[in-house]
Amino acid sequence: MAYIENMKVKVRLFANLRDYLPPGSDRFSCEIETNDGIRVEDILNHLKIPDDLPKIILLNGINSNREESLKEGDVISIFPPIAGG
Repeated sequence: MAYIENMKVKVRLFANLRDYLPPGSDRFSCEIETNDGIRVEDILNHLKIPDDLPKIILLNGINSNREESLKEGDVISIFPPIAGG
């Protein structure tokens, strides 16, 4: 696999997690330019999302976890705890 120095990943935040989007983001998502080898955990830390908030993490629409490594063009969707019945 080739090393990608400046790859982009898209981050979608839902409900109250949208408060953690960086300035200039659209309403629900942002694009982050980063280096190869970054993990979902690194993105969460970069956005300063508290550890207890993400309850569901999808990577390209598939259930994932914080330790998953990212690739160019990946889409991370993060959901907070959801109440309801």
